[in-house]
Amino acid sequence: MIELPDGVYIGLSDEKYFAQDRLGSTDLVVLHRDPASWYYGSRHNPDRPIRTPSPEMQFGSALHALVLEGEAVYQDKAVISPFEDFRSKEARIWRDDAIIRGKIIMTEDMDRRVRHMAALILNHPELGAPMRGGMSEVAILWTDPSGVKLRAKIDKLLPKFAIDLKSYGGDAKGRTIKEQCLNLVASRSMDVQRFMYWRARQQMAALPIYGGTPDQQAWIKRVAAVEDWDWCWIFYRRRDDERGTAPIVQPVIRPTNDASFDSGRQKMDVALANYRTFRDRFGFDVPWAVVEQQWMPKDHDFPPWLSEVSDPVTFPADQEQAA
Repeated sequence: MIELPDGVYIGLSDEKYFAQDRLGSTDLVVLHRDPASWYYGSRHNPDRPIRTPSPEMQFGSALHALVLEGEAVYQDKAVISPFEDFRSKEARIWRDDAIIRGKIIMTEDMDRRVRHMAALILNHPELGAPMRGGMSEVAILWTDPSGVKLRAKIDKLLPKFAIDLKSYGGDAKGRTIKEQCLNLVASRSMDVQRFMYWRARQQMAALPIYGGTPDQQAWIKRVAAVEDWDWCWIFYRRRDDERGTAPIVQPVIRPTNDASFDSGRQKMDVALANYRTFRDRFGFDVPWAVVEQQWMPKDHDFPPWLSEVSDPVTFPADQEQAA
């Protein structure tokens, strides 16, 4: 792995981006909620298993490629499987070769649904035109004042917006689409990414720019000077013909200094503090763990339903006689 210096990177591949030993927003979410568990999903855990991308992740990767980088990149990254399943030896060899080459393995049905969703996003009456402009997949690598190395990759960078695509997944709760989106922000701690990416964009003006053309680098410098801009999530639910559910596209705009900005700032501060605490306590060669002091809770510390006692089981008299 080649360690890249702090900077703004144009055209940095996902492979090189994720190879950097830096904390991203997903790392910070775990470090805020359950810091000891971060180690077990990190590159530092020698026993971490290789994870196979889920269909949801494959769909998201394909959609990102088509919407953010265009048809040519999509054609290069995604490949439609000629096999219905991977039970045969030939099919497994084809699949493993595709994975080694970093391909997104698709079915014809997935390709159809990806193209449908991409068309809905790119033809959105308000965001369709901006999504066709700006610059996609801009990576920002920087170092926190405490010395922790961080990374962020903005899906779509525009002078007045930073846009991120988010899948509904299976955990969207709420009576309306808008309720579901806001519940996803809370349940997935998306406010952490929302603030972290604001901080990343604030770093741009002082960082060197790598890659791209001179015109693209000049554009990045102009965008870095823009102080008043908004955050935008584009939530999407892919169509499901089996379940009979329609696709959904719901943009959610947030101004700077809103509630999610402030909560994200606080969570990021806690996450970084947790990271430094566990790093200094265990390092990276010893598995992280939480070992608490003994605790004698008060009676009122137990949940109120502790005192709920079930009634004893009884049988009617006629059943007793029949027995």
